[in-house]
Amino acid sequence: METYTLSLALVDFLPVLFAAIGLYFVVRMVAHINPHQGRVAAVGVLLTVAGGLSKASWKLVMALSQSQVNLTLLDDALFVLMAPGYTLIAWSVWQTSRMVRQQKTFHAWLPPATLIALTFAGSIALYIAYPSSPAWERLLLSVMVLATTVTGVLLIIFAFRQNLPLAGWLLILNLIGVFVLNGMARMEQTIALQWFEQSINAISWLVFWFATSKMYQYVRNNFGTDPVRTAQAVSI
Repeated sequence: METYTLSLALVDFLPVLFAAIGLYFVVRMVAHINPHQGRVAAVGVLLTVAGGLSKASWKLVMALSQSQVNLTLLDDALFVLMAPGYTLIAWSVWQTSRMVRQQKTFHAWLPPATLIALTFAGSIALYIAYPSSPAWERLLLSVMVLATTVTGVLLIIFAFRQNLPLAGWLLILNLIGVFVLNGMARMEQTIALQWFEQSINAISWLVFWFATSKMYQYVRNNFGTDPVRTAQAVSI
């Protein structure tokens, strides 16, 4: 793989920033309807953003050291932190959707914590059994992609059901970007390809930020602060 350039490494922080702001609005939206799930979402976002910052910091260190310093812990933290992070976000958004539709909700923390524990148990078992294989990392990646997809789909459904088509289509664009980047990650990572990837990544999360900010504004203006009344007044 070619040496990272400093400019490429710095640009890598942009999608992290855009995603962090967009996810902040998701937390505000969830917390406005369901304060308990808002706390779950907040923890998930903190883990997710920390994972993104770790990866971007790894690339920056690689660029500054001309690829002589490879802090693998920072690189691996992307999946280690984002898999549980997005699991919590997906759970909180799903629970909030069920609450607004007056459907049964479940314990705020126990189910996602159980899933996260099982995921890490499986990942650790794979690492112990096959220490030279990336299988443990692929398991975390699979959980992260699944949770990201579930979160995106739930937000898209909410946007269209609430007659927010622009937000809905922008979220679809974001989800397409996630899938495209996941596929491109398997290709040989040249500097030119990485610039293309970063452009897609930045645009994808910039539109996510715009969409979720509009959705939060809509929720704040149309949903009451009392979850019970909200469930009776508005259906997702």
